[in-house]
Amino acid sequence: MTIHDHRRARLRAGLGLVGTLLMACGIAAIGFAWWGTAHTGYVFEQIPYLVSGGLLGLGLIGVGGFLYFGSWLTKLMEEQRQTAQALRTLLEERS
Repeated sequence: MTIHDHRRARLRAGLGLVGTLLMACGIAAIGFAWWGTAHTGYVFEQIPYLVSGGLLGLGLIGVGGFLYFGSWLTKLMEEQRQTAQALRTLLEERS
């Protein structure tokens, strides 16, 4: 593996970790919003919980999901490149 391969692997792992953490924070934000909304009976107090916690949570889950999906796609591309390189080497040896 070259230096660039190690750098790409670290980047992919970092993207997956950050994506996972953002999704977990989004779920926690939605949970806090639900808890705040459930513990007050006034609608004018519930709306800020839903707007701040609910929408922030959905945004964090969306961004985290995209980052995690990007890391997964990067992993698939690396595996495909390795497979293609192995196939190319095998075909060159046979001819």
